Amino acid sequence: MDEKLIALASLPYSKAEILRSLLESEGIDCLLENVDFLQDAMDTGVQIRIREQDAGKAFPILEKMLGKVFNDQTKNENYVLVPVDFSSYSLKAAIVGFDIAEKLGSKMVLYHSSPRPEYLTIPYSDVIVYDSALFLNYEMTEKVTSKKFEEFLNELTLRIDNQRWKQAKPEYIIKVGEAEDDILSYIQVHPPRLIVMGVRGGDAQIGEFIGSTTASVIFNIKVPVLAIPEKAPDDWLKNFKTVVYATNFEAHDFVAIDKLLKLVKPFDTKVICLHVNQSNDGWLDEAMLEGMREALCEKYPSTGFDCRLIHNKNLPEAIDQYILENHIDVLALTTHRRNLLTRLFNPSIARELVLHSRTPLLIFNA
Repeated sequence: MDEKLIALASLPYSKAEILRSLLESEGIDCLLENVDFLQDAMDTGVQIRIREQDAGKAFPILEKMLGKVFNDQTKNENYVLVPVDFSSYSLKAAIVGFDIAEKLGSKMVLYHSSPRPEYLTIPYSDVIVYDSALFLNYEMTEKVTSKKFEEFLNELTLRIDNQRWKQAKPEYIIKVGEAEDDILSYIQVHPPRLIVMGVRGGDAQIGEFIGSTTASVIFNIKVPVLAIPEKAPDDWLKNFKTVVYATNFEAHDFVAIDKLLKLVKPFDTKVICLHVNQSNDGWLDEAMLEGMREALCEKYPSTGFDCRLIHNKNLPEAIDQYILENHIDVLALTTHRRNLLTRLFNPSIARELVLHSRTPLLIFNA
């Protein structure tokens, strides 16, 4: 392979070998190179290099392997996925994700996608012309991404004990593509136990409290997502004691609570069902909440949970105030409560809410 080579992706060794066999079955020569940004800390990273003229054929194979196909697999794999964009938000998410993966006995996978220049050829008559400027851009993207990833991992391993990091052997997936689309596609084929990601990314617009990629992942998958704010403490998991589930006495709430209790069971936490009464007459809500408490006590006699009712016409403000006054560690919502999620992250009303600055959100499908 004397021609100019480009990096197709950086993958864990096992996945790199699978990709190599897929490429070679299509007549595409490739070379595997060890990636060693941090010596022993990154011994699972392998870079797959191909000839630049094979890019058009190779990218679809890579994307198909990483998820861009329909798959009816429903069983989650034993790993925690942490999408990163090298921002302070994703650094915090990676720290929390590492602790959670360690607690669950799962592997952590860091996933990064960089914007991809068009790799398609440009046809002129009977001649196929490759735009060399696009490949120069690709090469520059690769170098910049490698440098940023190295800096990100250096900072991450400074925050985590080096011995723990080596024992965990986290995996790394780095590819060129569109982050939102790539993450969703990868999850479709390889559903994790949990996704941990920043509430927003480094490219979030001014006034946004939830990034577009995070929102897309939350609303388009069935895997639980833990969205981490930038100011969440590094040792957040160590002090993870209470979860608030916002209930509106809907039919699916008991199903949601059952699923939530299973999600938080490994962490020995207390679940509080919170309802905000926004009307003047709250006697009916009090009766319904008491009925919920009795039903939950009967069904889960040995589980720590409680039911609370507060009165406030401003729903986001009420939830925020309760979180602050009661030192709540996580606000849990289902994707069914899309309207509430939208209101919580509406820039016109959410600018001063405490939960956006330090309280993680657990969003799950029920």
